[in-house]
Amino acid sequence: FTRLGELLRTPTTLCLIGSTPGIATGQGNRQTPDIDVWQARSAYDATDLARACEEAGLLFDPKGELDPEAMYIQVVRPGIVKLPRDFELETIGRYGNLAVVMPPPEIIAAAKLVRGSETDLQDVAWWIGQRGLDASDIEAAIDLFPNPRDREAARENIVVVILVADGHGT
Repeated sequence: FTRLGELLRTPTTLCLIGSTPGIATGQGNRQTPDIDVWQARSAYDATDLARACEEAGLLFDPKGELDPEAMYIQVVRPGIVKLPRDFELETIGRYGNLAVVMPPPEIIAAAKLVRGSETDLQDVAWWIGQRGLDASDIEAAIDLFPNPRDREAARENIVVVILVADGHGT
């Protein structure tokens, strides 16, 4: 982020989603080659960001097959992923011309419960421990999701959150 912020010519805000907010806020055992950026809550000049990414050695919003070693910024637009329309942004940090923000942890956790993979559930458990979330926090966030199928899937996976909150672990 520091290097990218130095290279950007215009003020830029990137709203991180997926696993990146956890990694950026201290989830040390989590690794991923991509930085998922929620386009709907980010503000950037695409030309400037693409140039800065290239100079920093990152791919910008690649399409198609990638080298497994490639690091990249993936712009996620509303579609397959459907986050609530509006939410408060939490600042992760400022790095020169780059502001890095994220949704509230309960929305990140709820989004991970929609997909419900083993890694997603581990991430939810991390957020619960890191931020003291409980099932009611995440349930309230689930209610904000616009897609009924997403809400249903997340509610089906909330049992894991309840087990973690009760101290049973995952």
